Parts: sequence; structure tokens; C-alpha cells
Amino acid sequence: MRYLFFSIFLFLFLACSFFIAPQKGFGLKSKTVKALNKQVKPSKINITSDSLVVNNKSKVAIFSGHVIAIKGNLKILSNILHVLYTKKNKIKMLIATGNVHIIKGKDNITGGKAVYRNKSKIAIITKNPVAYEGKNKIVGEKIMINFKTGISTVLGGIKKRVNATVYSNKSLTIKPSKKTLKKEKNKNNK
Repeated sequence: MRYLFFSIFLFLFLACSFFIAPQKGFGLKSKTVKALNKQVKPSKINITSDSLVVNNKSKVAIFSGHVIAIKGNLKILSNILHVLYTKKNKIKMLIATGNVHIIKGKDNITGGKAVYRNKSKIAIITKNPVAYEGKNKIVGEKIMINFKTGISTVLGGIKKRVNATVYSNKSLTIKPSKKTLKKEKNKNNK
């Protein structure tokens, strides 16, 4: 039992050290703190859940029960979140399952499963994924988001084709120019 608590504490401490640069220095001189902050952009990830199980041998942390992961303006909600990490405690992959909801600004995606690979910076959402942007809605079998390029791809398949419902603030009708209207009026007057 004591080893379990130590393992959890060690994992969280080491994992957070990759996301948080020293702010007040933790006893370091201010010049050292400034140098560290220049090298590493300060950022923070906060994960809350009902329970956490860490397996240091397998390099997996499993958050379960009402999981909420927040990093900046990105939020991931799910029933279960698997965090796979390397020997150096860097996050390798995130796997969110059960009522997955990814929110970033006005955009949000729902689905049954989401897999994010840190190396490629690509997230794949499956199991009835739906992407929303305001009232706009896109449905498919698989939604891929490339965070490096900013390109999102929605793929259809045999069971479900891509279906987009897009609302526009501007009318899609083409208005004729004043010159065209005058020509039409002159034709009708003859």
C-alpha cells in the first residue's frame, strides 16, 4: 500500500514537472528561474477523476470516473483516460473512452473513443464521432485532427457516410449586378 502511494506521488510529480516550469523558483535564484522559463514555455495540465491507478512497470496511468483533463483552452471529458508514458515520464499517448467530449473554444467533438499520439500530434475520434462548430455539425465514421497542420479530416465508410449540416450567416443566392438589372429592364421594356 505504501509503495502504491509512493508510485502515484512519484508519477504525478514527474509528469507535472514536464508541464510546469518553476514559477517562484522553489528556492532557486531569480536568474536561474528566468533562464528555465525561457527554455521551457510554462504550461499546465490538470486532470481530475474519481480514481487513479498507476502502473510504473507498464508505464500507464488510468484515470476513471468523470474524467476532466484541461490544458489551456482545451478540455477533454471522458469516463476513462489512459495516459501512456515513456521511461522518462513523457506522455506518449492519451486514450479517452466512454462519452468523450473534446472542447476547444467554439469547436467541440463528441464520440465514444479518442486516441491522441503525442509524437505525430494527431487525434483520432471514433465510435459515432460528431464535430460541432456553433450550429454547424459534421458526422462520419472517423474524425482525424492534426494539431501540427491544423487540418481536420472526416472519413466516411460503408456503415456511415460523411454528413455535414452547415449554416451560413450570409445568403447563398447570387445577386445580379446593377448593370445586369438595367439590361433586363431594357429588354422587358422593348
